[in-house]
Amino acid sequence: MTQTETCDVLVIGSGAGALTSAVTCAKAGLKVLVTEKAGQFGGTTATSGGVLWVPGSRHAKALGARLGVEDDGDLVRTYLRHEAGNCYDEARIEAYLEHAPRMVEYLEDHTEVKFYPMEFPDYHPETEGGSRIRSVGTMDYDAAKMGELMKTLKGELPQTLFLGLAIGSTLEMKQFLAAGRSPKAMAYVIRRMARHFMDLAFKGSSQRIVRGRALIARLARTAHDLGVPFWLNAPAERLIREGDRVVGAEILRDGKPVRVLARHAVVLGAGGFPRDKDRRARQYPGHARTMEPVTPAPVTNVGDGIRMAEEVGAQFNAELLQPAAWLPTSRLPGAVDQNGVWPHLTDRNKPGFIMVLPDGRRFANESAPYHDLVPAMLDAFESRGADRAFLIGDDRAIRRWGMGFVRPFPIPKGRYLRNGYLTRAATPEALARKLGIDPEALAHTIRDFSRHAAEGRDPEFHRGESAYDRYQGDENHGPNPALGPLDKGPYYAVRIYPGEIGTYKGLKTDEHSRVIGQGGRPIAGLYAAGNDQSNVFGGSYPGAGATIGPAVTFGWIAARDIARQAGREVPGGA
Repeated sequence: MTQTETCDVLVIGSGAGALTSAVTCAKAGLKVLVTEKAGQFGGTTATSGGVLWVPGSRHAKALGARLGVEDDGDLVRTYLRHEAGNCYDEARIEAYLEHAPRMVEYLEDHTEVKFYPMEFPDYHPETEGGSRIRSVGTMDYDAAKMGELMKTLKGELPQTLFLGLAIGSTLEMKQFLAAGRSPKAMAYVIRRMARHFMDLAFKGSSQRIVRGRALIARLARTAHDLGVPFWLNAPAERLIREGDRVVGAEILRDGKPVRVLARHAVVLGAGGFPRDKDRRARQYPGHARTMEPVTPAPVTNVGDGIRMAEEVGAQFNAELLQPAAWLPTSRLPGAVDQNGVWPHLTDRNKPGFIMVLPDGRRFANESAPYHDLVPAMLDAFESRGADRAFLIGDDRAIRRWGMGFVRPFPIPKGRYLRNGYLTRAATPEALARKLGIDPEALAHTIRDFSRHAAEGRDPEFHRGESAYDRYQGDENHGPNPALGPLDKGPYYAVRIYPGEIGTYKGLKTDEHSRVIGQGGRPIAGLYAAGNDQSNVFGGSYPGAGATIGPAVTFGWIAARDIARQAGREVPGGA
């Protein structure tokens, strides 16, 4: 006989949106159960930067006061109307702008979660309403506070670690990148590594949890203290519907089916569909429709939450500007999962790099936000008959910044030359012949780009003109921190793929995070958060943290609505 369990709220998934719902419902006195398909909890969030885009937060207001920057609601709305265009969802955006700052206050005042302000330009800061104070980062967390939870907390992507150390803030990353040429930065790195190795020697692991993993750790610690159980290796197989209401789900636990009945609600936070090849083929554009996924998203994110919701009549919203939060990636030869994929977030933005197609020509501003760069790549594939792109840098750039899996000087790069991930040649022409690129065209592109870059200009794609480009560049490099010539051989290249952080298309929801059915009405008892929910910004990416910010906010909004419907005290006030 099938076992039956009961709870008040069943949360499917364990990313930041799901855990925020779980914690908030538990704080309201509801009995919560979290189920997770993988053997560790944390979802996509655990390997993310842990940044949230939250206009109007108390951190944004404090930072704005220090910098003399105003950021009222009308400015944000103007900016978002431009970003979302015809996909502007007024009801949900208004809910986001109202509740996101309150969510930050609630989590900081009532849970282990703590944030810090970031002076980080929006991804299109020159657009009317753009700002530089809207992102918040997650404070580091002490592993000693996790206890037994550390055994099942999902780790960082191993390829992003340095000798087992997870690098935290953007400022710390700059210290590590500069260590090979700055005595001050090298001293910082030595001190940081010494603390890390002391932790390994005396405690068995690093004791500093950073970025997205810190956000998950803080939420999980709170959930555990509230008595919320986590079922791991427990995939949800289908939702249980009685009449017009979802009342639970069938969970496969330890290989055995369990009927979990939820008295008040089921919250879907199963991570979207970046690994669902069939849905990708229907929803993605161009080459991304048929290529093997090259993404840091977990291999378990195959669209389970969306599929189950559709089976009980939910609407899938495909009417967005973009189907995914795009990200240029590279892949180690033979890689089969996210551990062999590199997210190119910083190297391509630095002086001394360009990106080209096999015709040897550039196709975009390499320093553009990642969500802008990949659509430009896909468009160029279509218009120029290509299916490959390459990131190219000269010796000076590689030594300073590294390239994907290749670390900056003095870390050796021989293994990547031997396994074929990295290609090297003495001249642009020789590099081109190894890669199947037009030699004369690549040589011309590099000469032309370098001549203008030395003057701090990019007439072709205007790289370095945006405050975002300059922020991501090298502040100690002139005349433009985003531009530098490629004139010091040998030359290196890595193949770049159109990857993604996660999907944007998803379940249609209302301003309360309720999943909408085919008749246009909410399905009673069913909510969605994170990447299972259709993107609130219409498929745009307004700034750093514009995926986790909505995930956590709408997870909180869902919990408040569930608590209200259950007749409990509403977390965070009315």
